[in-house]
Amino acid sequence: MKIKASAMQFAILVSVIIAVLLGSFLTLSHTQRLFSTQSTVFLNTIDAANFGIRYGLHSKNSFRDSILLESNLINTTIKRKYWGGFTLLESTATVKSKAFKKMALVGSEIPYPNTCLYISESKIPLVLVGNTKIEGTAYISSRGIKSGSMAGHYFNGDELVKGAVYYDAENLPSLDKQWEVYIKHLIDYIPDLNDEVIPIQDENSNSFFNDTNFIFDSDQLVLSEKFIGNIIIKSEKAIRITSQAILTDVTIIAPTIIIENGFKGNASFIASESLIVEEDVSLSYPSALVVVQDEEYIAQDNKEISIIISKNTFIGGIVISIPTIKKAQGTRSKVNIDIKSLAVIEGQIYCKGNTQLSGTVKGSVYTNRFVAKKFGSIYVNHIYNGAILANDLHPKFSGLPFRTSNNSIVKWLY
Repeated sequence: MKIKASAMQFAILVSVIIAVLLGSFLTLSHTQRLFSTQSTVFLNTIDAANFGIRYGLHSKNSFRDSILLESNLINTTIKRKYWGGFTLLESTATVKSKAFKKMALVGSEIPYPNTCLYISESKIPLVLVGNTKIEGTAYISSRGIKSGSMAGHYFNGDELVKGAVYYDAENLPSLDKQWEVYIKHLIDYIPDLNDEVIPIQDENSNSFFNDTNFIFDSDQLVLSEKFIGNIIIKSEKAIRITSQAILTDVTIIAPTIIIENGFKGNASFIASESLIVEEDVSLSYPSALVVVQDEEYIAQDNKEISIIISKNTFIGGIVISIPTIKKAQGTRSKVNIDIKSLAVIEGQIYCKGNTQLSGTVKGSVYTNRFVAKKFGSIYVNHIYNGAILANDLHPKFSGLPFRTSNNSIVKWLY
């Protein structure tokens, strides 16, 4: 029986189509398996990077600069750095040629119940006057706490502390020593040829996944431009932040820093002499105000160095004052941090000296003692019309770089 040529051609065509379909199916199946394998590997890499960040948050997993974790062919390198007032964790997971990196700004977790006050003054009691209000867990010395008066003004509250009070406070909790070294290094550091020193433009931005950009001037700087991200701005004399400036996550360093009326933004501000926040300023979380007092400056000039937070100012973050070790006469009456009335700090204050509190702290105050300069006199270890409301701080707040605390994430970096 003869088969027509057209029928033969049709049979061949069908065979070819079937072969092509089978080949395509096999290729698709292989591609899907490969894609599934690669997706699984990539997802495992992401999970490993996330685990690295979680690992670095726990104080029990202590390491100095970096650590390598090896598990199931995945290598995860965790690096601990610092950025302004906070710690920076970098986690890089690698599987063969695949790598994934995450970076987070972190700070110490707040305890539960939250500490409202920790004061190390051991010679005289803490005295509350006027409309002073304290809520939360307080740690004070065996000298205790009491109501008092100043120039005919008495304590107006119903109770001294709304919360538990412990009478065994001694030295303030220790900050991370490596963080303190980092801050002092920043204050002394001058960019060299290996650093990326850039000119100021109208808009300046840099990812935290890149090398840090530096803006440096030996003279005073006045900032009115836009600065975002991984940028350090330093002057050897002074920096003035105008209300037109836009700052996001950058670090500002100078002996003297002035933040002008009406400024809004967030950054870390690090000074060695003075840091002045004028009225109607709003520093959103996470911001940091840090003064590490310059020892030679104090010895030569014997000046009162302080952080001044003016009226109608809001600060979300941390405020730190670390005075020099060499204490001049009259140190007990000097003011290191001065918080004016109607100022609000939502976060934590740490002062290895004296704090004058006339405003409101929604969070915690750690200080050697309080000072109230009112009515022509100086009252040591007095609070007049100040408020410390630990229960008003968000439970997810992360702040001061304490040495032994677990950390939590402040924000993911970009």
